[in-house]
Order: sequence, then C-alpha cells, then structure tokens
Amino acid sequence: MDFPQTPRTVIEQLISPEQSAAWNGAWRKFFDFYHATVRVMICNSFYRRGWYGVPDHVVDEVVEETVISLNRTFNERRFDPGKSRFRFFLKTVCDRRVVDYLRTNAACRNTSLDATDGKVLMVAELQAATETEMHLAEEEIRVFRQAVLIDAYTSIRHEFDARTCIAFEMVKFEGVPVETVVRELGVSPNVVNNAVYRITKKLRAMLSENQELKELM
Repeated sequence: MDFPQTPRTVIEQLISPEQSAAWNGAWRKFFDFYHATVRVMICNSFYRRGWYGVPDHVVDEVVEETVISLNRTFNERRFDPGKSRFRFFLKTVCDRRVVDYLRTNAACRNTSLDATDGKVLMVAELQAATETEMHLAEEEIRVFRQAVLIDAYTSIRHEFDARTCIAFEMVKFEGVPVETVVRELGVSPNVVNNAVYRITKKLRAMLSENQELKELM
C-alpha cells in the first residue's frame, strides 16, 4: 500500500532534485510568499550601508535582480539545504545584489557620509549601533517566519474544513481577537480555540520534521 506523501512547502518543491511541470508554479508561489521578506532584507542591507530612504523604484530594481538570481540558483540546483539555512542563503543573495547596485550606481547617491557638517556621518554611526542591528535582524526574522508559516499552512490547508481555516487565518494572520471571530462566525470560543490549536499543532509537527524549516521552531 502506498502512503500519501507529506505535503511539500514551496521551498521544498524548488530545491527538490526532481524537475517537474509543477516547478514553475512553485516558483510563482515562492515569489508571492517571500516577496515581502526579500524586500525587507534589501531595504535593511541598504540601511546598513548608509543608504537611508532608498526610493521604491531602486528597491524594486534590486528585488528584480534578486529574484532573477534566486530563479537561476533554484533552476540550476545550486542551493544545498544541507550546507546552509535558507534564511541565511536568502539574505546573502539580497546583500550581494545590493552591493552590485551600489558598485554600479554609487555616483547617484544623494548624500555623502563625508558631508562637511558631519551630521550624516553621525547618523550613520548611530544607526550602526548594536540596538539598530538587533532591530533589523528581528525584523527580517519576523517577516521570514511569517512567510514560512504561510507557505507551510498553504500546503496543509486542504486537510481542514473551511470554518477551521477561516478561524485560524483570522486569529493568526489577521490578528483578529477571538471574541470578534466568535461573533463574526457565530461559533463558540471553544470552536475558535480548537481550530487554532489543531492547525498550530499540525504546523509545529511539520516544521519540526523539516530540516529547512526546523530553525523556526
């Protein structure tokens, strides 16, 4: 008897050694799930290098270059989950594309860190303080965890009924208070709490068994 395969997250599908017709679909899902993470990592990379208030069109350009690099890496199977955690790999790619942009466009920088009044240099030094670095790292981890949670949840959502999923999504993804969910869905608090518990338990089990996602536990 064949046992059903454990649902794959989009990351697992992209790094799978088997090339399949579903690969392009998985790539599109990856962009949907992880676009916000990539954008935050790129903005933070600029920030750490003294580029503050980078225009959206610049960030979009680097996001595009990052996506192209990731697509090529996945397509050529050059990411080895056994050697690197995916979050660190993603951050490295983002950093490299930011550095590429700075090397090519350094002349268009709006403000020099060598400004004569010294104010910009002082700001740069303050922003490089440990507290700021910790904040940026925490922000990156937060958006990455959210992306992975959505990724993992999407792969198991079909195992639960619609009401259970709606309750979970309202509480966990939208931050809606349980009392509000109870009122809008017309169910008891126990039903909502049980829905959140069941899906959370499934996600924890799934993440704990997955080497690429285990770091989030």
